[in-house]
Amino acid sequence: MNRISLPIIFVLLASITFSQTIVTTVVDDPATPFTDDIIMDASGNLFCADYSGDAVFKRTPSGVVTEFVSGLNTPNGLAFNSQGNLYVCDNVGNRIYILNSAGVPLDTIVTGQPSGIIKDIASDTMIFTTYGSQGSLKKLAPDGFVSDFHIGAPLNGPVGLEYSQGNLYVANFTDREIYRVEPDTLVFIAQLPVSGYLGFLGEMDGYLLATAFNGHKIYRIDPNTGDVNIYAGSTFGATDGALDSAKFTTPNGIFATTSGDTIYFSEYNTGNLRMITGFTLGLNSLTAEIKVHIYPNPASDRITISIKDALEIDEIRLVDITGKPLKTINAEAKETVKLDISHLTRGQYLIHFLQEGTFVCSKSILVE
Repeated sequence: MNRISLPIIFVLLASITFSQTIVTTVVDDPATPFTDDIIMDASGNLFCADYSGDAVFKRTPSGVVTEFVSGLNTPNGLAFNSQGNLYVCDNVGNRIYILNSAGVPLDTIVTGQPSGIIKDIASDTMIFTTYGSQGSLKKLAPDGFVSDFHIGAPLNGPVGLEYSQGNLYVANFTDREIYRVEPDTLVFIAQLPVSGYLGFLGEMDGYLLATAFNGHKIYRIDPNTGDVNIYAGSTFGATDGALDSAKFTTPNGIFATTSGDTIYFSEYNTGNLRMITGFTLGLNSLTAEIKVHIYPNPASDRITISIKDALEIDEIRLVDITGKPLKTINAEAKETVKLDISHLTRGQYLIHFLQEGTFVCSKSILVE
């Protein structure tokens, strides 16, 4: 029988330890609070807006933090154009400021309550959200002309914007709903299953990341299926270390590096900048992979829910896309659950899986 030598075992164990996913606080200074949107330039400098103050701060790759621009009202969304000029949404100030790489103002766009902003995937047109009684998506052309894109429902305090797999997604801060943006409509994708707000969106490994502002968690969303899983976080706290035990306080801005090795996020109440590192398989290497399967999907009269690998699920909830509960099932010690959906009208619904009252994951179903 072949035996593995002790030196090889040691190397394997060292490799496992080295690749452990960990959370680290990298900025913890009340003088430079990182509370809102985060973005990185081509040189690896990280920029973060302080919505509770009047500045945007810059952190170099070596860790030096400076004030990039000040004198704003409530700096919110951030985005770069292809020339490296920074666009800053000043929410209550009703302005979008454009600055060069040295922080020198280039232009000011007057527009009502801009919140989130992102560069169009194919041009230097900027797409931004407005946060007000009637939320909207607007376009800002390179010549400064502002045009309407989408206005009103289902937008409800939109802020988060992100591209994934070539598609643009927008998230409502107020009701935590996420939509895919199409030329003439918005398509519902998912809703974070917690109370409170959704801060910003990020993207890594083909998945969307969303910060649950009051839930103290980061969620992973599959934009193709609408499936929602907790990626990190649990209860209120400030614990660094292993991902499965780390605790967050009001995570808000989020940015994943294009190299796929680091996730940065800001915390609104603490002003701390924190990062997640050490994962080697992107977001596929979740702390606890959720293995539930629903079939058929789409369906018209009945679905079967299969819970695999002894996943500890004790409650299943059927909800509509607004989050309204329609049916609750005791699933304790069950590997298969059958659900009658013949009474439902056509459309999209969500199946929430819970353990001792705590959300574990969500799957989307389509009723024909």
